Amino acid sequence: MCGGGGGRPAPPPPPPPPDKSLRAQRAASRRKELSEMAKLKDERYQETLADIAGRKGRRSLLTGRKGGQGYGSMVTDDSGPRQTLGV
Repeated sequence: MCGGGGGRPAPPPPPPPPDKSLRAQRAASRRKELSEMAKLKDERYQETLADIAGRKGRRSLLTGRKGGQGYGSMVTDDSGPRQTLGV
């Protein structure tokens, strides 16, 4: 009167251990894939830098309109008498 289910079926046998040559092949392909990904990432980075430098028109302190003059170019004589500075 139990209706009989019998329980769970037996689990499948574990997979056979992988060969050493197969593991070596997978490791080599993984290293190759990682090096290609790193190379592509570096290329994208260099392209992005080139785009930013070319399109945005950002100027460095040396190549700008008043390049190479430093902060001295921003200080003018009309900023006040120099005799009272630091007093």
